[in-house]
Amino acid sequence: MEREYVKVSKDIMDSILADDVYTRGGNMIVPSDTLISEHIIKKLKAFRVERVTIYRSHSILGNEYLSDMIISDSQKQYIEDVNATKAILRNLAIGKELDIDNVKTITDNIYERLGDVNSIIECINSIKVADQYTYSHSVNVAFYAMLLGKWMNLSKLQIKDLAMAGLLHDIGKSKISTEIINKKGPLNDSEFEIIKRHPIYGYDIIKNIPEISMEIKRAVILHHEKENGTGYPFGIQGNKKNLYAKIITAADIFDAITSERVYKEKQTPFSAFKEMEKIGYDIVDPMVMGIMFDNMPRYYIGSKVKLDNGEIGEVVYVPSSCAYAPVVKINEDFVDFAKEKEALISELL
Repeated sequence: MEREYVKVSKDIMDSILADDVYTRGGNMIVPSDTLISEHIIKKLKAFRVERVTIYRSHSILGNEYLSDMIISDSQKQYIEDVNATKAILRNLAIGKELDIDNVKTITDNIYERLGDVNSIIECINSIKVADQYTYSHSVNVAFYAMLLGKWMNLSKLQIKDLAMAGLLHDIGKSKISTEIINKKGPLNDSEFEIIKRHPIYGYDIIKNIPEISMEIKRAVILHHEKENGTGYPFGIQGNKKNLYAKIITAADIFDAITSERVYKEKQTPFSAFKEMEKIGYDIVDPMVMGIMFDNMPRYYIGSKVKLDNGEIGEVVYVPSSCAYAPVVKINEDFVDFAKEKEALISELL
């Protein structure tokens, strides 16, 4: 793609930042591959950045080209939040302290969309970029955790806490080699032992920050603990986990299954529901999983899906008692996946 060194102005709106932008003190302001919005321009001017290098091609996070696509305001905000998360994690990776003000700003952005569940689900499903998984995953888990808190009728403070916990849950991965994080294939035993340290690294990053509640800190360090005690880093059972950690565990697993990653293709939400039911209550808290299955499936009603035989259909009903088996309308026919044994849903469109 063609690079241009240009003056910071509204003329570069909707272009893509080609290089990271730093303060004179060495802190990253905006990472490369960021979609330049009005907010980004204001931020650059606030730090007295006069010129930047851009790509003229439109892209999401450097990978998804949008020359023929219309990006909604909701999608733009999602992209900004992912790129702001990217900047936070990159700064941590080079030894900078956690920028708690930016964490709170992203958390506020996420919380402001609590009343628009359909838009949240649409953004998460429409923008999935494999080599940016670490950053988008953090934002996605924040959204899913916030929604679970809403469906549990938790307080405003608790729901906002859950958004922040989701955003920070994998922050310890900033201390692990990108060669391991982005490895194209299964981790070997020694690499997995390193990965298993990220909850502790994450806790160490945030443990002395007073603006982050102890419940959030516990969620960060405990989100990979399993109900049956076979998780990590401590191997404790579910009765030792706080509610935030239980919610983050469910959100984390669901997004991991439905996301594009460097070593696997994303699966549909229905496949994720089936996989979560399969791993069952040994891993995920029964109450949290029940809340997810009772509420999330209905937001996929109206979605277009592609079957493995190439046919296109529309989801018209999803039973909460069997969330992985929707009823799909194909032309004038209805296919009940609770009964259908042959055709499978391969993709959510």
